[in-house]
Amino acid sequence: MRARGLFPLLIVVLAAAGAYWYLESSNGGTSTHFQSKHGVSVTVTEPRSGDTIASPLKVRGVVPGSWSFEASFPIEILDADRKPVADTFATISGDWMTEKPVKFTASLPFHAPVSDRGFVVIHKANPSGDQATDDAVEIPVRFGS
Repeated sequence: MRARGLFPLLIVVLAAAGAYWYLESSNGGTSTHFQSKHGVSVTVTEPRSGDTIASPLKVRGVVPGSWSFEASFPIEILDADRKPVADTFATISGDWMTEKPVKFTASLPFHAPVSDRGFVVIHKANPSGDQATDDAVEIPVRFGS
């Protein structure tokens, strides 16, 4: 009788593990999850934290739709001293007028700075310029030669 009660639990656990595996494998199994200063969850599939990056840098992941304005938001690369290296706008795939998570992509050509470390910064779009609504996540990276 006890084994019969465990069977449904086993099915649920296996289904959850399968769903997790599917989601991770659909993005290459290389996602890194970040919390912004306002507690917003951002998932970055490329680059991963600590990766060595080269130009052009491909940036991919998932942000809340509310992080974009007209389907885009800013991304920049900073050197170790937080000096700008490159910037561009990421574009949203699909419906951007939602609070739900949406996929994004960006490509940043850049010249490697003198420092060997830096950051990729994903910014929430802030067309009003109101500093109270600014939000971002930073991904520590290394620069390749």
